[in-house]
Amino acid sequence: MRFSRPLAACAAAAVILTLSACAEAPSDSDESVETPLTPYWEALYGGGADMDEQMKEQQEVEAKIQKKVAECMTEQGFEYTAFVPDFQNDTDMSGSDDDVWDPDDEKWVAKWGYGITDWPGREDEDQEQEQYEEEASDDPNYAYYESLTDGEKAAYDEALSGPVLTDEEYADPDYEYKWEEGGCYGKASHEVEVDVGDDPLIEYEDLIEKMNSLWEEHESDPKVIALEGEWSSCMSDAGESGFEAQYDAAESISTEYGELNPTQVDPGPADSAAEGEAAEELDMSPETNPEIAELKEREIALALVDLECREKTSYWDEMQKISFDREQEFVDQNKAELDAMKLALEQAD
Repeated sequence: MRFSRPLAACAAAAVILTLSACAEAPSDSDESVETPLTPYWEALYGGGADMDEQMKEQQEVEAKIQKKVAECMTEQGFEYTAFVPDFQNDTDMSGSDDDVWDPDDEKWVAKWGYGITDWPGREDEDQEQEQYEEEASDDPNYAYYESLTDGEKAAYDEALSGPVLTDEEYADPDYEYKWEEGGCYGKASHEVEVDVGDDPLIEYEDLIEKMNSLWEEHESDPKVIALEGEWSSCMSDAGESGFEAQYDAAESISTEYGELNPTQVDPGPADSAAEGEAAEELDMSPETNPEIAELKEREIALALVDLECREKTSYWDEMQKISFDREQEFVDQNKAELDAMKLALEQAD
C-alpha cells in the first residue's frame, strides 16, 4: 500500500537530504558547518524553529488534508478513515553508536567501503521491517486495504496517490510533480494550501529557484572541474581509471549492486508476482552470497583508493572553499532580496 506521508514532513526531509548531498564534506566536529546561505535555508525550512512547534503545525495541516482525502476517497468508492500519524515518532532519526557513518575514516572504509553492499545496522533490518509493518498496521485503513484484491489495491493506490510513475518519468531529472496527478492526496493538499493563502514564499519563488540551482552551477564551475580532474588523475595513477568525478566511483558500485538486486527492477505486469517472490527470497548478504561478497571486496578496494586520493587532493576542503565562495557571491548579489524573504518568513511565524 502506498500510504500517504505528510507533505510538510516529506518536503523538509527532501530538502535536508538534498542539502546534505550537496555539502557532503566531512566535519571534524559534530556541529554543522554554517555557510553563507545557511541562515536563509533555515528561515525557509525551519532549521532554527522549535521542533515541537513545527510538529504541531504539521499535524494540524495534515489533519485538514486527511479530512479532504477521506471525502475524496469516499467519492471514488473506497472506504477511508482520516489518519494523522505521530510525526515525532515518524521522524525519529536517532541511532546507536554501531550505526555511525564515517566514510572519511580509513577504518570505517576498510570495513564498509561506501556502505552499499554492506552497511552498519544491516543485520537489524529484519527487526526494522517488523517495526515498520507494526506502525503501518496502526493506520485504520490498513485492514481495509489488506482485504482488497490485487486489482482493487491498484485502483485504491491510484485513487489515493495518482498513477505510478513510468520508468521514463522516474529517470527524468526534469520531471515535475503536478498535484493534479497526485490522486486524492494531491488534490487535498493543494486545496489546503489554497485555503491557507497569503504564502510569503510566492513572492520569492524565482529567488528560491536560483538558490536551488546553485548546485548545478557548482558542478560546472571551472575550479570544480579542475579539482575533479586532479582527483581523477590520482585514481588513474592508482589503477582505478575511468572516473571523471568523485561521485562516479561510488555510483559504479551502486550500479553493479542494482544489477544483482532485482528488487530495484520494475517487472512487467505478467511477471510481477513471480519476480516479487524471487526478490523476497534473494540472498543479498555478503556473508552467504558469493557475488555480493566479491562486489563488497571490490567496493572496499575502490573506496580505499578513493579516500586516499581525496586526502591527497584535499578534495573536501577545496570543494568546501569553492562552495563557500560561490554562496558568498550569490548572497552579495542578492542580499537585499534574501534579507527581505527571511524577514517575511520570520514575521509570518
